[in-house]
Amino acid sequence: MKSVPLVPYLTGVCLAVSTVVALDFGLAARPTTVVWPAAGVVPAAPPTPATSAAAPVDSFRSAPDLPPGHPFPAHGVGTWRVVPPVAADADTSGFAYTVEVEDGMELPNGDHPFAAVVDYALVHPRGWSRQHAFRRVGPEVEPDLRIRLTSQQTSRALCGFELPYDTSCRIGSTVHLNSARWFRGAHTYGRDLLGYRIYTVNHEVGHFLGLGHEVCQADGGPAPVMMQQTLSVENDGLASIIMGSDQGVQVTPDGKSCTPNPWP
Repeated sequence: MKSVPLVPYLTGVCLAVSTVVALDFGLAARPTTVVWPAAGVVPAAPPTPATSAAAPVDSFRSAPDLPPGHPFPAHGVGTWRVVPPVAADADTSGFAYTVEVEDGMELPNGDHPFAAVVDYALVHPRGWSRQHAFRRVGPEVEPDLRIRLTSQQTSRALCGFELPYDTSCRIGSTVHLNSARWFRGAHTYGRDLLGYRIYTVNHEVGHFLGLGHEVCQADGGPAPVMMQQTLSVENDGLASIIMGSDQGVQVTPDGKSCTPNPWP
């Protein structure tokens, strides 16, 4: 693991925490009317979002369908714009990554809230930063990793829709985070949308780091971040959902049920 200077590191974590918390509370305060490109509207009556990470978990522990909630952009044009970092990172070691948003999607609060959550997940001491260093770069640098917010339909085309449920994926050195899941989350996380967003960043970056899917190991314990928590946190449910599909993991329906967990 790379040594990181303590003061700049903690400063970065604090800034990321402050930004994400402010954005999370700001989302609740904004009007629910959202303007998307006309072709990309998925009508929905958005509920009032919860801002607490301790929000109760949905009772659908093995419900892989998309929950109801906020509108989201379903279509993009298949190219991506890089979200410029707020400040240049002087450190040139570790994995260089860009945060990108698919063209054709106009996000309600702009691109930076999406980038702030990605940064938060990657610099947090409970995340992959314990073992790996990451540094955010702009469009002028060729990155080692691209983390993209990708529209629902583009995600389906790139990630596949065999199961068929909306998911995110990693293709080579590019992570595609499905816009439908980014705005709606998963039944397994209930109203904890921020927790789900952190999970999906860490899960797909875990694939970039060479890790495969895992199953619930300890009944009642936290789910491994590499478990397909979008689909289920129960081995029985997951085994049933992915039956006949090669997900790179053998799931035994042994009755074990984990709790949602966004961290490695």
